[in-house]
Order: sequence, then structure tokens, then C-alpha cells
Amino acid sequence: MLQRFRFLFDRHLTVANCLEKSIAAYGADTEILRFSGDQSALGLDGQSITLVQLQNVVNRLANLLLRHGFKRFDRVAIYKSGAVDYLIFSLAIVRAGGITVPINGKMRSQDVQHYLRYIGARIVFAVAQSLKNLDADELALERRVAIVTDAAEQVSPGVYALKTLLAQESAQFKPVEIAKHDDVMIVHTSGTTGFPKAVTLTHNNVISNTRAGVNCSGHSSEDRLAIFLPLFHVFAQNYIMNAGFVAGATLVLFRRFVPDLVLEDIERQRITMFFAVPTIYIALLGANVPKQKLASIRYYF
Repeated sequence: MLQRFRFLFDRHLTVANCLEKSIAAYGADTEILRFSGDQSALGLDGQSITLVQLQNVVNRLANLLLRHGFKRFDRVAIYKSGAVDYLIFSLAIVRAGGITVPINGKMRSQDVQHYLRYIGARIVFAVAQSLKNLDADELALERRVAIVTDAAEQVSPGVYALKTLLAQESAQFKPVEIAKHDDVMIVHTSGTTGFPKAVTLTHNNVISNTRAGVNCSGHSSEDRLAIFLPLFHVFAQNYIMNAGFVAGATLVLFRRFVPDLVLEDIERQRITMFFAVPTIYIALLGANVPKQKLASIRYYF
């Protein structure tokens, strides 16, 4: 408990060094992620990974970025909807000294191209289906590089398969030093009353948000959190995912909210903390879900 307290309130804690500090606080073999689906592109087998396994794949990704011309404070876009690999990509980007730019995987082509240009993101993590929304000429000239997470080999000039690239990289990497006012993320407003606008978050913003989440909701290393909300929003990213991560909880990741699938896994995996939005709670209330399916949950938000 004392070590956990020291970790959470370590004044030297950064987004870049949190993996090393998590391992020191909770142990290298602590299970941190559970997921479904094929993650072989990341070199992962099975349906879960430990902190040290997470560190290894994140380090390899950071080395991959450097090999593709990445420089300190470069902006790297994550143009995907699924939650499974978001934490891995974002940690790699920040450990290499970059700025993460999460983008809604369902965004229209003209909007995505507009975002990438004004933000200046040269490297984009994407799925093959999304390539049609990127500027083909920019990719062909490698003014922009797309790293595709679900391809087995290089697709075309400027478009690379993550699985092929990652296999060449070392798992050894020293994270950069981050100052508390350094930028680490650019998120976008929802666009309810106009075109979404970019908002820059510093390292201090992310760490303070994360600590506030742990303090308010009481995440702990004994908890299992279901994460199905989109991680291009700060609620799911900071209050759920990041807070659970620094508390040493197990993060159970879903690509999206599918009621039957999520409810089945809540019961099977003994989920203890459930975070959702009002429409999901309304749907669950109207579905008359049997109490035993939710018996493991100790906290709702």
C-alpha cells in the first residue's frame, strides 16, 4: 500500500516513465490488459498481457517510430475506433517524446485530411479500411506515413504493415525526459455546436486528471475495469484507462459496447468497476438485466 501511495504521488511520475514506475510498484508480472481478437501484429499471443510484456511491445514501437524519421515533439495520429491497442500506441508515442493525436476512426475523409494537415501529423496508425480516407498522393510521396495494424506486408509506398516493421525492433528503449508543461496530447472537442477544435493537453494535465480519477473513484490493484467507451474522448482515456493503469488495475478492453458481449464478460471476468454514459445506463435499465450478471461490480460511474 505504501509503495502504491508513493507511486501515485511521485512528483517525478511522467507519462513517459510510468511503465518503469508501475513495474516497481506492482511487479513485472502484474496482469494489466485483457482483450479479445487477434493482436499478433503487436507480437502478442493469448488474451492478456503483463506490465513487463506491455513495456516490451511499447519499447519496440518507440524504436519503430524513430526508425521512420520521428523527432521530439512530432505529432502522431491514432486513427482507429478500437480500444485494444490505443494504450500501447499512446505510451510508445509519448515515451519517444511525441504528441499523441487520437482521431475518431469513423471520421469522414475530408475531415480526417483537414485534421492531419493543420495538426501536422506525419505518422498515422490506422487500419487498412481507413486508408481510403487518407490522401493517396501524400502517402505515395511519403509526406505522410501510414502504419497499418491489420496488414501482413507493405501495402504501397508510404503504407507499412505494423507486424513486419515491429518484428525488426529491439525491446530496449530509454524513455525521454518530460517536463510537466510539455505537450503530450491533442484531443478534439465534440463539435456539437460547430467544427471540432483541437485542445492541447500537457503532461501535467494528464497526470493531474489521472490522479483525480484515482482519488475520486478509488481505483485499486484489485479492480478490473471494463473499457468500451471511445478512447479519443478524455473521459475514457484519462478517467478510466489512465487512472486504472496507474492504480495497477486490470483493464478489460472491448472494441465497442455490444450489450450481450459486455454483460457476458462482466460476469465471466468479475468486472468490479463500470464506467458508462447515460444512454448505456438507460438501455441496461430497460433490458431487465439479471442481478447475478452484475454481482461483481462494486462501483458505477
